[in-house]
Amino acid sequence: MAEPVARTVLGGARMTDRIIVPFEGPGAGTGELTWGQRKVWTLMQQAGTSMSMGGAVPVTDGRTVQDLASELRFFLSRYGSMRARIRAGADGGLVQEVAGAGQAELGIVDVADDGDPGLVAQELAEQWEATPFDHAEEWPIRMAAVRSRGAVTHVVVMISHVATDGSGIAVMLGELSERDPVTGEPKNPASAMGPLELAALQRTPSGRRQNEFSLRHWERLLRAAGPRRFGPRVDRGEPRYRLGFFESRALHLASKVVAARVGSSTSSVLLAGYAVAVARLTGITPALIQVVVSNRFRPGLADVSHPLSVNGLFMVDVADASFDEVVDRTTRASALCSKYAYYDPEQLEELRARVDRERGGAGVELSCLFNDRRLGIGLESPGPATPSREELDAALAESTLRWGRPFPQYLDKLMIQVGSAPDTVELEIQVDTHHVSADEVNALMRDLESLVVEAAFDPTLPTAVRPMPPEPADSPE
Repeated sequence: MAEPVARTVLGGARMTDRIIVPFEGPGAGTGELTWGQRKVWTLMQQAGTSMSMGGAVPVTDGRTVQDLASELRFFLSRYGSMRARIRAGADGGLVQEVAGAGQAELGIVDVADDGDPGLVAQELAEQWEATPFDHAEEWPIRMAAVRSRGAVTHVVVMISHVATDGSGIAVMLGELSERDPVTGEPKNPASAMGPLELAALQRTPSGRRQNEFSLRHWERLLRAAGPRRFGPRVDRGEPRYRLGFFESRALHLASKVVAARVGSSTSSVLLAGYAVAVARLTGITPALIQVVVSNRFRPGLADVSHPLSVNGLFMVDVADASFDEVVDRTTRASALCSKYAYYDPEQLEELRARVDRERGGAGVELSCLFNDRRLGIGLESPGPATPSREELDAALAESTLRWGRPFPQYLDKLMIQVGSAPDTVELEIQVDTHHVSADEVNALMRDLESLVVEAAFDPTLPTAVRPMPPEPADSPE
């Protein structure tokens, strides 16, 4: 049984109390990081954060502190990446040590009778998100119960990105919900592909061949692309790195119509629209975009927790074509992008450096990104008839762009991420406004929306993008 112990600090935050949670699980040992973990580790070092994922969630079903301790034990026992510590190895490189058994802490925060438990939970989540994990000494998952008048009102969970990604969290939550309600036992056996097992598989001849195939794809596109995606830097003051949120029910309705007509997915429609809108904004074609690929479609990887999502490279010609044609090209180019988005990140960086040198030092800018975070986005069913012009006009009037808290630092220039709202398209925009201004972001979102809405009524709608002459090798950043 879990045991209550004295007041403590957890993840840099003061707790009222804590519970010791013992755990044990398979896959113990020491070995290299996986490709996905190594990619995330590099990004974390560049950003100066753990790029943590999680937050504060209300508890409305009567779960107790002991219930939450059981959930924490489940995560640590079932998923090797949750009980991995990362340290420098004997050769100076990184190794991960996956524990076969150990103990973690579930924090408890009691709220004063006149306090706001929701606010306390949110403040704890924000503090944990801002506090990097000590990966050599700390388990990569923090969890706490927030109590008010003796009852649990919220659970706060924060997980380091080196231990999981968005799809990995979905796996963990799905398997947690499928446990036997009486015994707490999981529905299915745990995946045999822990982080050490996957790292070893990636070092086999088949893993090396996949890496070589992927690098050849990247090299082909890097050599075909012009160096620039955006114009030169212009100092527009502060805040420089901004976070925006665009919501559009019209884009949701119209993308379903186009996807069903073309026989594609709404994800391809949105990516095609993004590619066209960026080309219209910048005058640079063809579109070259890094697309986040989950890699969980690969054999044996569907149910793992550790991070598998990496960037694939996508190129599509958006000039002199109808939008339906661009969606079709996007679907085919996306398949190649996903097929070759599985590689050794260190060897990719070596390839990029070599290609840059051979092109005379004009590095290919890869700072335009797209990430569809929705799960299970496939071919669209035909669904209802095309919405009327009046219905889409009304939906267009509802669209909003709002700005959130700025970033202290951002590594790229423009990225949009598609959220999971059921009846609207939610686009999260991360932008370096010294390359793409706030006004240009607004114009980009409205152009993307208008393009897809008009395409819902007109299968032959032209993209109105013309081919560009080749860029000189010494084009400015």
